[in-house]
Amino acid sequence: MKKKYLALIPVVLVSVLIAFFATIQVTRENYTPTATSKPGETIKPEYIEVTDVLNRLVRVQKYPSKIVAIGPGALRLVIYLDALNLLAGVEEVEVTWNPLGRDYAMAYGDYLKKLPIIGPGGPRSTPDPEKIRSVEPDLVIMSSIYAQLYDPDRLSREVNAPVIVVDYGEAGYLDVNGVKSALILLGKVLNREERARELCTYIDSIVDDLANRTRNIANKPSVYVGAVSYKGSQPFTSSQVRFPPLVLLNTSSIVDNASSKAGFISVDFEYILSAQPLYIFIDLNNLNVVLDEFNKDKAKFCALTAFKEQRIYSILPFNYYYTNVATALADAYYMGKVLYPDQFIDVDPIRKADEIFKVFLGKELYHLFLEGYRVGFDNLSNMFTCSTGV
Repeated sequence: MKKKYLALIPVVLVSVLIAFFATIQVTRENYTPTATSKPGETIKPEYIEVTDVLNRLVRVQKYPSKIVAIGPGALRLVIYLDALNLLAGVEEVEVTWNPLGRDYAMAYGDYLKKLPIIGPGGPRSTPDPEKIRSVEPDLVIMSSIYAQLYDPDRLSREVNAPVIVVDYGEAGYLDVNGVKSALILLGKVLNREERARELCTYIDSIVDDLANRTRNIANKPSVYVGAVSYKGSQPFTSSQVRFPPLVLLNTSSIVDNASSKAGFISVDFEYILSAQPLYIFIDLNNLNVVLDEFNKDKAKFCALTAFKEQRIYSILPFNYYYTNVATALADAYYMGKVLYPDQFIDVDPIRKADEIFKVFLGKELYHLFLEGYRVGFDNLSNMFTCSTGV
């Protein structure tokens, strides 16, 4: 009997040790280093100094535990960096707007709804110092869009917290260097430097992969991207000069010749008709708008070769409260698969999209786009039928 109890001792000991370590295990997402002190001593926070996008030297706590992110794009970067647990509050639009199309809100909308409201939000609103101050943040991360509307130094005084201004390029565009710079800056102030490096390395790998697949293609097809989202719903004739996924594919759009300046553009239907693009992509956010236009004048649309020959495709919208970086990268792989099937023969666009979403947000999101729009990456020719007599 004594031997039997002795034999049980190692098993019990291992079980106790496993339980002990389980209680102290923490993840990167919820770990915040803290200073230690002897009884009776006051813990003094450590500080670092960083330079933000406005060239402001800002002194911040080395290990902030409560932050807010305000203005277009700011919260997205925080969530990309796995710093969701640091949020002390969110803007009202983050819980009232439809999350479909905002990648971070699709992933964590339920969590964001539980946080206090710290201002109205939106591209044309100004910060609410009183509501921000009420959650007592250690740090305010401010979009450069808001910095044009409200002085960040003034806001810092009013909320009694440092304000860092961030920017990652023009809305609706994919400024790769701008994205990486913003991630590195925030990684430093949020104690997420390793995560920032991981994301930057992954972004570089995506950009290089897309470039290598398309660099030496001699004859590239003509392409038009229609109904591009920009400050609300847009018709088929709305597009974008230097469309980001196409830029990543070393491929031009027919509208790139219409303006020397990158940005949103509205063209005449006759311009598209004269160019006769071989492939047409439609932003899913405005698919219903294009369907209404098509049903009102099928003959006009069916005069386009791409419609007659069933080369009309859908892409996920990525311009919603600033650029959804992960979605834009996913679109590039799908467009590459359509335009250059031989070069992308090994790519499953849906799996690649979910890989990208998982790297940026920790979750696969493609199925949510599919549920929300009832279509994802797809050929849309069954929705735009041109009879042989048209």
